[in-house]
Amino acid sequence: MSHEITLEQAAERARQAEIICRLIESYPDHMGDGEIIDIAALLRRLIGNVATWLIEEQALREGAHHA
Repeated sequence: MSHEITLEQAAERARQAEIICRLIESYPDHMGDGEIIDIAALLRRLIGNVATWLIEEQALREGAHHA
């Protein structure tokens, strides 16, 4: 799989995920079950793309070091 997002996009998504986590941490009792489910799905999408990008980038860098 080639990089589907850029470094800048990965950084922005990680920043967005951090903000969402801070909101949950600051206001844990102000969210209903449905909102928590929606937030979890959003975090999964944001973090999943970033994790995929980082894994691919690491593989590329390791391949470059062994070449």
